[in-house]
Amino acid sequence: MADHLEAMAGTLANAETEGANASGPLSLATQVEALRDVSATLQQATFRLVVLGDLKRGKSTLLNALLGERLLPSDVNPCTAVLTVLKHGPQKQVTIHHLDDMPPQKMDLEDFKRTYTIDPEEAKALASKDQAAFPNVSHAEIEYPLPLLQQGLELIDTPGLNDTEARNQLVFNYLQDCHAVLFVMDATQPCTLDERRYLQNMLKDRGITIFFLVNAWDKVRSNLINPDDSEALSSTEARLRKVFRTHLMDYCLNQYDQRVFEVSGLQALRSQLQNNPEVLANSGVPAFLDSLFEFLAKDRIQSELDYGLHKAQMTHKQVWAAVSRRLPLLDEDLDLLKQKLASVQSDFEQLQSIRDDFQSQIRQTRDREAQAIADSFKIYILNLESTFDADFVAAQPDLEFLEFLDKNNRAMFYTSFKRAFERYMNDRLAAWEFMAKQDISRAFSELNEAADKYRVAYEQVVEVMNDKLLGNRFYAAGHRYDPNEVQLWTDLLKDVFEAIPGNMNGAIGQFNMFWQGVMQTALAYVLIVIALQILGLVFSSLFLNVFAVLLVGTGVFVGQAEYVRQEFLKATRKEFAKYLPQIANEQWQPIHQAVQKCFDTYEIEVIERINQDIACRQGELNNLIGQKESHAIQVEQESQRLQTLEQSLAEMVQTMEKNCYLSD
Repeated sequence: MADHLEAMAGTLANAETEGANASGPLSLATQVEALRDVSATLQQATFRLVVLGDLKRGKSTLLNALLGERLLPSDVNPCTAVLTVLKHGPQKQVTIHHLDDMPPQKMDLEDFKRTYTIDPEEAKALASKDQAAFPNVSHAEIEYPLPLLQQGLELIDTPGLNDTEARNQLVFNYLQDCHAVLFVMDATQPCTLDERRYLQNMLKDRGITIFFLVNAWDKVRSNLINPDDSEALSSTEARLRKVFRTHLMDYCLNQYDQRVFEVSGLQALRSQLQNNPEVLANSGVPAFLDSLFEFLAKDRIQSELDYGLHKAQMTHKQVWAAVSRRLPLLDEDLDLLKQKLASVQSDFEQLQSIRDDFQSQIRQTRDREAQAIADSFKIYILNLESTFDADFVAAQPDLEFLEFLDKNNRAMFYTSFKRAFERYMNDRLAAWEFMAKQDISRAFSELNEAADKYRVAYEQVVEVMNDKLLGNRFYAAGHRYDPNEVQLWTDLLKDVFEAIPGNMNGAIGQFNMFWQGVMQTALAYVLIVIALQILGLVFSSLFLNVFAVLLVGTGVFVGQAEYVRQEFLKATRKEFAKYLPQIANEQWQPIHQAVQKCFDTYEIEVIERINQDIACRQGELNNLIGQKESHAIQVEQESQRLQTLEQSLAEMVQTMEKNCYLSD
């Protein structure tokens, strides 16, 4: 497809060059550039898969099993401590990329394994302190000549969930440009709180296909008191499957059996290293790979081919339209042609007026939605105090509120409390995000309806222009004897006014990236408040009050703990409430600007297509008049050249259509 598109672009570029010495170019330089851009994208032929999962889920072992080689450290103890990109290369090498100005560092694979892996317990300790093992490292890039990678796959292996904020942002950036997520879970720890929150806050409604790999499924049997008890095994597996289905169904788009797989990465890796295909088949990995490749081939590849084919088809239609407008004018007298051009100047002004009206409506919608969504965030934040107790406890039900009395446990409590607030804010912001995205979706639906109305008005003006220039032979829409040609004219203008084309995820994509940035900004601010203000309050005035009550209290320990919890949350809520207006006010402007940017992206995409259509129509006429002024045009020869161009492009499109759907 890429080669065909490049050939089509070359044919069109050559025709434009030839036209400069004949009847003039058809003003299709933009179409040439677009064809080459799509061709370049297709030539990359890369499918990027991001691998997510918490610590000790066996991600590296599973990746090694997929690759068929022990590429990543996967022993019992070490775990990968940096984000790692695996891609094909002619030789084995690792490149370490840094966050500062330090140049990339090359090293061999064994040195990488020794240097950038740590013990899981150390990883947990660092995570509890919100610290990274290698804070100066952005990511590692491993190049390796493996067959699976040579087919165009890139795998991004990430550290555990809820790593540092900088690492979370890096992972999120990769998510924006990935084709699917491989989310690794553990059969012996089904759907933990961290996993459910990560799915809810980072992946839900992002439009990303997720494959869930429930690893260590073989341990379900081995963990039974009697591994040979088939009834107990069946009951345990059924219970686990119910848990996973309950929590994961919403992320599978009615394709649960094609998205969730029970696997054993260790079993698969051992079988591959020992060349035991029977054991490999029972590991669940081949079934997952079959589903993954089916998704890539039928969904991802086909969608990219469809887009390339659509671009080729629309380009051909545009050339057909330009040739259809040019041919009847080739033998026109120069003075008459100038008169016709003058007669349609007012029509061009009408087209520009329609464009301006549509642009004005986009901007009015932008300003209205930016104001409304920013205001909704402010109101939402200010209302957090009223539901704080219930929401905060739900975010961290296992927080030990008595630990802050013991100075030996105070640091642990401090970290746990910060994490509780982080989870609480993530949950609250995710809830608001859902509501805001519904509002933005409604606004775009309204603009789609408006675009249809403006398109109809635009078509009517174009029809009048064609009547003035060409007589009754060509029309933009309606009143045409040849329904096929009418459809071509109409399709062209539909493409011009299509509000959110299938290939355009720019506005929505930027919108999603913005929300995550908002959450992180607000979260960072709240954590500062907690660290510097809320805990300071707790460890001063509240400490003495609670401690005195415990000394004289006669209640049981459970009662004392409940009293401490209530007093602690009451003081925390009171202090937190003081800062809510500041948080709401400081975040209002960034949200307002980001929503505006979302609509600005949409506006640029739509208005640019209208401008291109107007410029192309004007350019065709001006080029023809310019050529007639400079020399006599060989009408018969030029007519043959233009018709041959259109026919050759039509044949190219037919070839692409056959190849694109050959599998059908």
